[in-house]
Amino acid sequence: METKVHFRENQKLGHSWVWGLLGLRAVADLVALARGKRSARETVGRLLALGGVALLLRVATLRTEVREDGIYVEFAPFHRSFRRIPFSDLADVQETGYGPLRYGGWGIRWSPDGIAYTASGRSGVRFEQADGKSTFVGSDRPDELVAAVQEASSQMV
Repeated sequence: METKVHFRENQKLGHSWVWGLLGLRAVADLVALARGKRSARETVGRLLALGGVALLLRVATLRTEVREDGIYVEFAPFHRSFRRIPFSDLADVQETGYGPLRYGGWGIRWSPDGIAYTASGRSGVRFEQADGKSTFVGSDRPDELVAAVQEASSQMV
């Protein structure tokens, strides 16, 4: 039997300023090579490392699903499979803003009171768990995510 998905969202790390910084770094390395301040071997190594970072950023995807039995979050390629938050563990669900400086940017971020999964933007949903921990999931459609959680969790009763 196929599991019903009430909500699905995929987000990419799409910050244009990051791409700009990577590009500037590459140009700076090429200028240093042209001026004789860096060897060709060192420049190639740096450019390959930048290419690896760029590839990682390009493929990184935050996937969020609300299924019949919980919320599923995966940040590929860092997770090998979805992380599940069962509805039975939830104490509260609320749409809220996200301050990247509070957590130290985007990506998978830890704080003393929980974890945050974000790819872009400044909005998402905080899932407060009965044990006092929280999980923040970034979303461009937080109102739809909250509604899907409410709908799916009410059907479990």
